Amino acid sequence: MTTMTTMDTTPESLPPYEPQANPPAGEAPGSSASTTSPQPQSTSPIVSAPTTLEAKPATETPSVIDAAANASSKDEARQPPQEISQRPSHSTAAIARASRDAVWYLKPITWPPRSDKTVLIIMQSRNGPCSLICLCNVLILRGDIEIRPLNRTSVSYEYLASLVADYLVTKMTGNEMEGLSAALSKLPSMQEGMDINSVWSNHTSFKQLGEGGELKVFELCGISLVHGWLADPDSSEYEALLRAEDYDAAMTAIVAADHLTNGQLVESDTGAIRQNEGPVSTPELTDEQKQVIHDAVLIRQFLDANSSQLTYYGLFHLSSTLSPGLYAFFRNSHLSVLLKTPYPDQPLYTLVTDSTFANEPVVVWESLEDVDGAASNFVDSNFMRSTTAGGDYSGETAETALREAERAIQNLSMNDDLALARQLQAEEEQLAKEVARRREQRRKQENAAGSESRSSVPQPSAGSSARQSNRQNQEPGSHKVEKKPSKEQCILM
Repeated sequence: MTTMTTMDTTPESLPPYEPQANPPAGEAPGSSASTTSPQPQSTSPIVSAPTTLEAKPATETPSVIDAAANASSKDEARQPPQEISQRPSHSTAAIARASRDAVWYLKPITWPPRSDKTVLIIMQSRNGPCSLICLCNVLILRGDIEIRPLNRTSVSYEYLASLVADYLVTKMTGNEMEGLSAALSKLPSMQEGMDINSVWSNHTSFKQLGEGGELKVFELCGISLVHGWLADPDSSEYEALLRAEDYDAAMTAIVAADHLTNGQLVESDTGAIRQNEGPVSTPELTDEQKQVIHDAVLIRQFLDANSSQLTYYGLFHLSSTLSPGLYAFFRNSHLSVLLKTPYPDQPLYTLVTDSTFANEPVVVWESLEDVDGAASNFVDSNFMRSTTAGGDYSGETAETALREAERAIQNLSMNDDLALARQLQAEEEQLAKEVARRREQRRKQENAAGSESRSSVPQPSAGSSARQSNRQNQEPGSHKVEKKPSKEQCILM
């Protein structure tokens, strides 16, 4: 039977605390917490009694869980007791004791949007605890629990378990108290994932695998789990998926069909569908067996085409059917906080809890717009579009990287302004030189034209001057000048 575990693939950019490799002085080897069988001569006080420690989920209270988690840290210097032959390998106490080393980092955000209130959300730095982190973050955003003080930088499992337990104890009344202890006993196992099985027929339908109980915790907290791994009713694989009902049954049908076809349906190494030129050979099979093979081929094609566990039909279905509010969203074997807004243009957002963005104050939500995230955008607490500063990648805080980027942009702008001013100055100088050259050329042309016009006018000669004078004397009305006799002339008597 194939199971789907909600363990995401978040990179471990912020290393979680590791348990102590070597026991301190005075402590016998084998006393550290473990979920496997104990080593001989253990000094843990939990196994000091002559009987095996059994988990009691029916009567255990939050205080009992905390006590079990801290029990191994007391009286570790005792002498080794007698050996215990058997011990539960996955008891609640063992998981709670191991959770002592589970610490998650916190990030302050503004919530509700456009308010002056700050809340701390939990970031995820390792694989596994996405279900518990999603549960607590929804309760934080709803105002049901609160992490204090605001300058706190990290939180442990015990702290979160106590917050959830106190909330449920104050919330439960009457018959609801009967399932409270059983639900609280599942909190430690939620650190390592949650085995759930999505049902193809409904976006709110899930089946619990194994012992179960984790879904009950979400139910008691009033948190709805949703998924968008739905087939279009008009598609060819829709009826086949309905007959398979859920993911587990679909995988069983594929394995059965591969067995009926003697391995013709699925590659043994990769699990991919064989690409045959013709139809799958089904000799001597009943109609029911042929239907199983036909459904298996369609189901496998659907799974390969929608490996992100979200379809466009499912995305549109969530956008149109969900009421505004907070949900636990199952996708890519991971649980995250889903926010349905009342805005029709951008209705769905997921809370960014990857510890890579712990130092990115403007990255709070990511829009859910397609099945592969290609069209998604990061937004801040007020749903204004933002971009990452890249502080975590470059080894510095996002604020420092942002200031450096702004300074670089400012310097680049100043350099561009200086270059532009120099270019404009050079162009003005070139233009002034051109204007001066044209003026000088025009002046020279005018001087040359004036000289040529003066040289073209004829000058009067001596003979012409005398004739001009006689003509003036002969003209009527002209003034006659009497000539005086010279002394040398003879005067006749």
